[in-house]
Amino acid sequence: MLLVLKRSLYFSMLAVLLALPVNGQSKVGTTAASFLQIGVGARGVAMGETAVASGRDLSSLYWNPALGAELDGHHLYFNHVDWFVGIDLNYGSAMLNLGNQGRFALTVYTMTSTEMDVITEERVQGTGEVFRVQDLSFGLTYSRALTDRFNLGITAKLVRSSIWNMNATTAAVDVGLTYRTPFEPVTLGMSISNFGGEMRLTGSDTAVRVDLDPRVGGNNDGLVANLQTNSWDLPVTLRFGVAIEALNTRMSQLTLSGDALFSNNNNGFMNAGLEYGVMNIFFIRGGYRQLMLEDAEGGLSLGAGIAYRGIHADYAFIDRGLLGTVNYLSLGVSIGG
Repeated sequence: MLLVLKRSLYFSMLAVLLALPVNGQSKVGTTAASFLQIGVGARGVAMGETAVASGRDLSSLYWNPALGAELDGHHLYFNHVDWFVGIDLNYGSAMLNLGNQGRFALTVYTMTSTEMDVITEERVQGTGEVFRVQDLSFGLTYSRALTDRFNLGITAKLVRSSIWNMNATTAAVDVGLTYRTPFEPVTLGMSISNFGGEMRLTGSDTAVRVDLDPRVGGNNDGLVANLQTNSWDLPVTLRFGVAIEALNTRMSQLTLSGDALFSNNNNGFMNAGLEYGVMNIFFIRGGYRQLMLEDAEGGLSLGAGIAYRGIHADYAFIDRGLLGTVNYLSLGVSIGG
């Protein structure tokens, strides 16, 4: 079975790389819960969002749940991003290491807007009420080593979106696999994220009063009805990646990485990145995202980090083109690793 998995992974990587330059019609903006495609963790983001085959902290679970099997000890992790127009992105995770029984982790990812005024056609200056837009993903991850080379991971999660009195909820899964090749510096990874149900907004804001037959007098002209909104798929993303430990000595470490991505709301593209470490304490990182994608916005990313005695702090800067730049701040703690 492992031989079949190995060959499947190689052939899948080859097929993706061969098909990548061919772009079909883009479907940008045709899925719900788009925050699920905003990268998590300063390390992976700084490396051009190339983290499906290489991980050092719990943000790895976002890119590939199988990477949790490579983490020793118990872990806590938090990431904060000031997104655009006052939007906050927060990601938190905690992992319990049960040794040969595998690793269990809980993750929470939220996107929250600032307060906005409620405006109607009659009261264009506002009604005095305010509301927020919030998206939430809550996940439970299990990952373990199948052999000394294969790791497998799966995340079951609940996704919820809300805006004023309307909300939508669905379930989804992420599945991932990593394989450390016989060429020891090379690790391959693959994952599929957000595979699940559709989302449909429901709530009291779609309630309207209707007159079933306005030609007839004396009937009830104020029956309450509900408008039905459309349902939308989640942003399913398929990632294939490679990480190469080009240098690994006591003083210096260099990791090169590259990912190929396909999703149901965009054309395929590639990301590339690198990480250079000094004594596994100080790190500098760089990368570029959305290579070979038409009309890509921005792409350059840079970052740095420090790790000492089980505590690691990371920073990333990413260019988002016309939207501007974004800063990531991450903090992680490992116990017993």
